[in-house]
Amino acid sequence: MKTRWKILLGFCVVAAVVAIAAIARHYQLKMAVARYCAELKAKGEPMDLAQVIPPPVSPEKNSAPLFWKAVALFTTNDDVLTTNWPAAMHGISPGNAAIAWAQLEIRDGYSNSTNSWNQLQTALAQNRGAFNLLNQITNNAAFDLNLQYTQRFEMRITNLLFEKKAAQKLSANAIYDLHSGDAVSAAKNVRTILALVNGTSDERTVISQLVRIAIAQIAAADTWELLQSTNLTDESLAELQGCWSQAEFIQALKRAFPLEREGALTMVAKWRSSNSALQHYFDLEKQVRTVVGNDGNDEEGSFWKKAALKTEIFLWRYWWSYPDELRYLKGYDVLANAVKFAETNNSYQIALQYQNSELDRLGISELTSSFDALLSGKTDFHSMISESIVTLGNVTRKVMQVEVAKQTAITAIALKRYQLKHGNYPADLNSLAPEFLSAVPLDPVDGKPLRYKLNSDGTFLLYSVGENGADDGGNPALEKGVKSSSYYWQNPHALDWVWPQPATEAEIQAYYDRQAKNSE
Repeated sequence: MKTRWKILLGFCVVAAVVAIAAIARHYQLKMAVARYCAELKAKGEPMDLAQVIPPPVSPEKNSAPLFWKAVALFTTNDDVLTTNWPAAMHGISPGNAAIAWAQLEIRDGYSNSTNSWNQLQTALAQNRGAFNLLNQITNNAAFDLNLQYTQRFEMRITNLLFEKKAAQKLSANAIYDLHSGDAVSAAKNVRTILALVNGTSDERTVISQLVRIAIAQIAAADTWELLQSTNLTDESLAELQGCWSQAEFIQALKRAFPLEREGALTMVAKWRSSNSALQHYFDLEKQVRTVVGNDGNDEEGSFWKKAALKTEIFLWRYWWSYPDELRYLKGYDVLANAVKFAETNNSYQIALQYQNSELDRLGISELTSSFDALLSGKTDFHSMISESIVTLGNVTRKVMQVEVAKQTAITAIALKRYQLKHGNYPADLNSLAPEFLSAVPLDPVDGKPLRYKLNSDGTFLLYSVGENGADDGGNPALEKGVKSSSYYWQNPHALDWVWPQPATEAEIQAYYDRQAKNSE
């Protein structure tokens, strides 16, 4: 046999071996994912869409039609409510906040612009019909907003924008009520905000739960404002306390996570089988970057760049995607287990320690978040799926924050009810049970009772140990070396999360003087 034929034969043998090895590796990786999914199903994990979508809401309980009717009545020319509504519980210094309703005018804490209370009254009056309808929504109502879960990640969830806008306008209405001395009406508006939170608890997307958390934080700030009023009634406060007690976040997140997993697996399967589906995803990403003004990396590129992209897609489809998908599934299990740990141990500190260590072990903590990857326009085909776990991992912290806000708000309301009856605050939280609380509320961070101290001047100190998990004696200052212009009471870098005390006029003026100086 001539030498050139031997060389050609040898090349063909090597090529055949490489091809067989590549094909074998493809099926090996594919089967690893299939086996893991089979194990999950054997454990009873919901993996199909029919198992993870919420049950329908009965028409008599469904407040969605009432909500949409109210939203349709909101005016679009109320600049006061969209650019400078009264910021409730606005942090002025660590541990202190300005009482929005007690100020002479409405001041934006960032641009230093002002509006008068008469301007706010005019804007609110234009929305009175919408407020009247929203206030008919009870805390036992539910919302079936007809979400198209079969569309997975392409599902339209524009309802979230309207829900948050409604909460913001209700908040402004509550603050104006307090400014006018009508605490009963203010409490009703805060209860309606919580009705939005409680009525949407069964929405099965993580973004829905994040919006619920944001709305609950609005309610927490309004609750603080309400508790600074002097014309409160025990009946109104007890009703508000009950609304807060019904708010659930950890269970809602547990219900939402499985839909995220099912959607991700379905999406990846489509990308593997269809070039058009994958291209559609890239087009959607590009549209998002265009909207936010960050489309500089979306140029078509040269022939070689296009060829390189097609090569990466080919390698991703047959080899790279499977290890990434398996890592996603394992990362998802870590997040789900962390939520369960927080629930069973009453401690997010333990849950987050577990979550961080396990994500480190899987190599996920080192990845770019899916959100940052989206904005950069730089796709890493080795981690395109599991990057979403980095983003989802932050949700656990958000739930911890809102659970702390919930327990603190409930406790603060109970303390006010005690003061209304006895003329002073109690010496300890045990005095609140069982008349005002069924039991002393626990700090969701470490599972121990919320910290409380009666001050010598008759005020009180109420706080959670915060994200660092250490009891710093109710110190609201930021950790050493951390600088921030935010005095939000749940700043992640605050030593303790302290329920604020009202700031003095001198502190408020000093704050705005600093803001004006910094804006020069």
